[in-house]
Amino acid sequence: MKDRNSGAALITALLVVAIASVTAVTMTMRDSQQVFRAATIQDQDRARHLTQGAETVALHMLERLPNYDDLPWDGCASPTLPLELEGVGVRARLENLHCRFNLNSVGRADDPPLEAFAGLIEHALAATEGQSGNAQRLAVAVHDWMNPETDDPVYRGLEPPRLSGNRPMRLASELLQVHGFDPDLWQALAPWVVARPGTDNAIDMERAPDPVTTAALGQATEQSRDIRYFRLQLVVRIAGRDYFHCAILDGPNGRTIIREHAPCEP
Repeated sequence: MKDRNSGAALITALLVVAIASVTAVTMTMRDSQQVFRAATIQDQDRARHLTQGAETVALHMLERLPNYDDLPWDGCASPTLPLELEGVGVRARLENLHCRFNLNSVGRADDPPLEAFAGLIEHALAATEGQSGNAQRLAVAVHDWMNPETDDPVYRGLEPPRLSGNRPMRLASELLQVHGFDPDLWQALAPWVVARPGTDNAIDMERAPDPVTTAALGQATEQSRDIRYFRLQLVVRIAGRDYFHCAILDGPNGRTIIREHAPCEP
C-alpha cells in the first residue's frame, strides 16, 4: 500500500512538473509573439511615416516644376532612386501615367475610344502565345462593365454570381473581373494601361511606348501634352522586411488622389 501511495505521489509530481513546464513554455511563446507584434506594429508605423514624408517631397517637386515637357528623367519613368531617410533605406520611383492608356476613358458615355482600346488589345493578343479573342468585343465588354446603366447577365451566371462594376475602375487589374480577360491577357496589357482619375485619355505621344501611340494615332483619343498624373512607388526596408507604398499624384495641384500601402501594379 505504501509503494502504491509513493507511486501515485511520484506520478502526481511528474504531472505537476510537466504542466508547469508547458505553461512556462506557452507563456514564453506568448510573450515572444507579443514582443514580435509590437515590434512589427512599430516598424509599420515608422514605414508609413517615412513613405508619407517621401510622398510629400515628391508632390512638392512636381508642383514646383515649371512644366512637364522636360521632366528630370528620360522616358516614362524615373530610375529607381535609392534614398536614406532617418537611417532607413528607401527606394523611390516616379512614373508619368500619361504614357499609358486610361481604361476609364473606355467607360465614358460620350465617344469612348473603343477602336483605340481594341487596337491595344490586338497588340496584347499578338504578344501572348496561344491567346485568341475578338478585340472589339473585349473593348465593348470593358465599356459595359463600367456603364452604370447596364447589367450583363453573364456575370450573374458565374459561380459565385456577381454584378458588373457599374463604375469607373480604381485599379487597372480590375480588367480580370471583365468577361473575356484572363491572367495572360492582363499581363500582356498591364504595361500599357492604367486606371487614372477622370475619363480623359490624354496620352504623352512623345514618351508613351509604341503600342500605346500606335493605338492612339488617328482615333478617338486626346493626344495632349497636358501631363498631370504621376504614380509614386516607394519601398522601405526595415528589419529585413519590405514595406510598400503606392500613390497616384496630381502633380500641378500638389494632391494625392489614391494612396495604398501595397506594391504598385505592373
